[in-house]
Amino acid sequence: MIDLRYHIASIVAVFLALGVGVLIGSTIVGDDLLVDQQKKMIDRLEEQFYVLRERENNLVAQNQYQDQIINNYENYSQALLPPLVQQRLEGYRAAVVVTGGNDVPGGMLNAISVAGAGITSKAVVLEDTSLQDPEMKAKVISFYGLENDVTVDALREQIAASVAAVILNKGDAAVVAFLQENGLVKFSGNNEGPINGVIVVGGATDAAMSFITSFDKGLITALLNEGVKVFGVETSTVPYSYMEEYQKYGISTIDNVDMSPGQISLVYAMEGEPGNYGIKRTAKKFMPALPADAMRGQE
Repeated sequence: MIDLRYHIASIVAVFLALGVGVLIGSTIVGDDLLVDQQKKMIDRLEEQFYVLRERENNLVAQNQYQDQIINNYENYSQALLPPLVQQRLEGYRAAVVVTGGNDVPGGMLNAISVAGAGITSKAVVLEDTSLQDPEMKAKVISFYGLENDVTVDALREQIAASVAAVILNKGDAAVVAFLQENGLVKFSGNNEGPINGVIVVGGATDAAMSFITSFDKGLITALLNEGVKVFGVETSTVPYSYMEEYQKYGISTIDNVDMSPGQISLVYAMEGEPGNYGIKRTAKKFMPALPADAMRGQE
């Protein structure tokens, strides 16, 4: 679409330039042959312009139609979601960690709830975890008792290890207070009791919030070392995808958790169907295979 508009704009510019040329040629040169050639060229460009404009209108109409089809399929999938996931995670306890500055999709939480699982706690990584402020960096170094020449990436990994400990109910209250009071991580919920898995909502909205090779690395590694299952998810349109990096840790990933097929995929992955699901190039499969009982409505 953008290329087509650029092409049209180029033709208009040439059209105007030739028009000026015709005017100058007819008033100064007086060469009828040159003027005729320019007029013919303008006529051809004008014809091409109208053809391209009609093609653009057709593309706009096609895009609107396709958007409507997508919306209809999403509505259809939303209608099918409850019977497909209902009570499949009965008694399951999960924690959520948001690492890239995104909001947790409401549909994801709803699907997990319908499946019978409970979200015990949520941790949200905040912008100051970039540690671009020298004063903030110095505070973190002092709190953890690290050397002054420690890298920012190593500091984020340290923070991530603390977050993992907190959501596993192994963290110190002083750590929670420090991270929250300094605007590094926001915690909510109850971390008491065991959990079955952790959903890491990644994908960054801005490059400044992309901590994939530091915070996310430290978090996932710490959780896996504790024997906790980790599920990496992101929305279908996030500007900076984490899927390729997440898959290096061998965890299940869902790259379209804002859509009902992705929400269904997450529930089934949590139930015991690991894989890399979604619609992006990093996905190995669109969705898990649906078991027979789900197709029969769990009769």
